[in-house]
Amino acid sequence: MTLTTQFVTILSMIAGGIFVGASFDTFERLFHRRNKKSWFEIIYQLTFWIFQAAFLFYLLYLANYGELRVYVFLAVLCGYAAYRALLQSSYMKMLEVWIRVVTSILRGIKRIFFHLIFIPLKSIFFLIITLLIGIFKILLKGIFLLFLVAFYPIKVVFRLIWRLLPKNTRNYLRRLAGFLDKIKNIGINWFKKFRK
Repeated sequence: MTLTTQFVTILSMIAGGIFVGASFDTFERLFHRRNKKSWFEIIYQLTFWIFQAAFLFYLLYLANYGELRVYVFLAVLCGYAAYRALLQSSYMKMLEVWIRVVTSILRGIKRIFFHLIFIPLKSIFFLIITLLIGIFKILLKGIFLLFLVAFYPIKVVFRLIWRLLPKNTRNYLRRLAGFLDKIKNIGINWFKKFRK
């Protein structure tokens, strides 16, 4: 391995250590409210560290085709330490700014979606439901009117028959109707008592 390759490898691994430090702080900041005793926590941590290892190996592969030396690990440690000592506070401030910017953008998108899509769709939905209910009521009234019109001649015929009936027969039918009404009321009262 030439000196140039070694120098490029050391610089790459120092940059990789800085990246690992920044990634770790970002991960902790974004997932600081997680439940540390859950299975998801193990999956998060494994995924995070596998990604970090893959990234470092990719850097190493680009620098010297993946040859491991002791100074590679030392360079990663140096980069991580340099990040902690020199860059962490600035990076955390910048990260907070970016989080606020992204949160504001997402809130704006949410408001735009709510006011331009959700509320109009909701209004259209309620308008359609109101129209359908109105049409249903009109149809019911129309059916009722048709029923009245269709049965009006039958009603007229029954009235004529009633008038043509003798007085005794009409009185008998009225008494029978009153008797049937009493039986109906007694049945309703018994049903109510039985339910109690």
